[in-house]
Amino acid sequence: MKNKFPIVFYSCWTGLGFIRGIESYNYSYCKYEKNKKYIYSNSIPYALFGIIIYANPAIFPFLMHKELYRLEVNLRNLENEKESSYYNNII
Repeated sequence: MKNKFPIVFYSCWTGLGFIRGIESYNYSYCKYEKNKKYIYSNSIPYALFGIIIYANPAIFPFLMHKELYRLEVNLRNLENEKESSYYNNII
């Protein structure tokens, strides 16, 4: 129990996957399904997919690259990039 950093990092990382999954659902809803009602329970499969993807250590390098990309977009205030599908999709 001395070194809790890996457990805390892994928990936060999978939590980020949960958030990215919901954001991916929101993006696809706004882009393709504007005429339908927003159903919150439809975002649950996206959130679970995000958790599964972010929990997989084999995909970590690709996700880290994408998170660094998102960080740069936010730091440089590139609003056009925030509307792109690459920014909003999980992978």
